[in-house]
Amino acid sequence: MQFRFHVSGGLEDIDAFWEARGLDRSKERFLFAGYSRKQQPHTIYLQWMRSHDECCDVLLGIEARPPAQVWRRRPVGKEHRLKEKDFREFIEFARDQEVPWGIKARYAYPWSKSFAAGPRLPAKARVKSLSIEILEEKDRVALTLTLERSGATWRAIVEPTARFPFPKGKDFFTQPFETRCSLAQSLAPESE
Repeated sequence: MQFRFHVSGGLEDIDAFWEARGLDRSKERFLFAGYSRKQQPHTIYLQWMRSHDECCDVLLGIEARPPAQVWRRRPVGKEHRLKEKDFREFIEFARDQEVPWGIKARYAYPWSKSFAAGPRLPAKARVKSLSIEILEEKDRVALTLTLERSGATWRAIVEPTARFPFPKGKDFFTQPFETRCSLAQSLAPESE
């Protein structure tokens, strides 16, 4: 799962928040943590970057892979370790910032179905990525489904166009997790 949100005029405040927790301003605006859930390695990461003027965009991601697989060519040193307490405090801090357009979510799932119904391709063509727009009743795009090759396997990336407001309360992940589970059911292989 990935979440993006825009913080109006918040770059300096976010930099100061992390500087107070030991992140040198000259370092990249990137933090991560590896953890285990149900004996499966996971990675959570947080990145923020200037979007324009004093505003910034924040990217928060959770992947069901260890950090070394998420960033194969990137050294991730101790100065970029994300502590759970700091992460929780950052979510509380971000909730009080101006997030005018809400949060945009993106979900990725393993994909094992074939492309039998896909377009006819030349014999030497190799599909790396295929995107499909799913429309609502009024012909507006409801979500984009992208099938993407990742090594020898495929994954389905689902990106709803609707944004959700910054969650209230202590659990940031409840609504996005419920959406992820709902989408997973619709993408699950059909039972025979």
